[in-house]
Amino acid sequence: MEVALVSSEYHPLCKNLKLNHLMFADDLLMFCKASGMSMNSSKSEVYYNGVAQAIKDGIQQVTWFTEDSMPFRYLWVPVQATRLTKIECNILVEKMVNRIRSLGAKKLSYAGRLVLINSLLNTLHNYWSGIFLIPKCVVKRIEAVCRNYLWDGLADYHRVPSVGWDKVTLPKEEGGLGIKRTALWNIASVAKLVDWLCCKADRLWIRWVNQVHIKGRSWHDYQLPADVAWSWKNVCKVKDMIKDAYVEDQSTPDGVGFTIRRCYKWLRHKAAPQNWAHAIWNSWNVPKHSLITWISMNNGLNTRAKLFSYGYCQEQHCCIC
Repeated sequence: MEVALVSSEYHPLCKNLKLNHLMFADDLLMFCKASGMSMNSSKSEVYYNGVAQAIKDGIQQVTWFTEDSMPFRYLWVPVQATRLTKIECNILVEKMVNRIRSLGAKKLSYAGRLVLINSLLNTLHNYWSGIFLIPKCVVKRIEAVCRNYLWDGLADYHRVPSVGWDKVTLPKEEGGLGIKRTALWNIASVAKLVDWLCCKADRLWIRWVNQVHIKGRSWHDYQLPADVAWSWKNVCKVKDMIKDAYVEDQSTPDGVGFTIRRCYKWLRHKAAPQNWAHAIWNSWNVPKHSLITWISMNNGLNTRAKLFSYGYCQEQHCCIC
């Protein structure tokens, strides 16, 4: 979808409406030549702000765009003046639940569910995560859907997880399953914008931010004013979160070059490496057997001793041993 925004301040010095419309069309044509993208009138809308009806009619004749109202979605991301709430972000959870129901994923084994979570479910929010901080309640819901699906094959809570989520989200070499923490990945993704500002990357958005917000001041010493948009507040908030990761005279975390994965690794809790991890996670083992062995190493199997402690079994000795 292509979007055109027209404000009442558009060409305020032009008193001739016909000239105004022609200038508007010339601007769109210039944008097409500069970006290499062409307009599709059947899939494009125009949004007005305090514009007279005569100007609307003129723009309609030039562009053939249809008029629509705010807010709208661009690449599935809600575009609006106020901050995004959990109502607008719940579409991420709905997409995850629909994938679980439509793919017949309930029949997969533990290993199959783990692959589906890492390759599909836990990546649906990546585009949103690189733009702004997702509300905490939505992040908790995303992790809850992944957790419930891993242990029960459903999006809703029906059974107690065999292993705690803090252990599951550790890397495999540290005794986990390698599932990413959504909140930390969101922060690391937004930190990419912070790194662009530090490096003064040659991007249109960076130029706009320097012109409007930073205004020639040092980005490291920049103080956030009170009257700024919530999206810009998110970027400045992440800047404060990762400021300790920047070393002297370096504009990259840990001085080794910025990547989202490196920033995520710096943010997350680190555990001691497990000497049994390589024996479980190797190419010689069947993935299903590896995951069941991993559950047993974390005391997650419902053995007689464990069921006896819960009061569900009368004997605590293994029936085989």
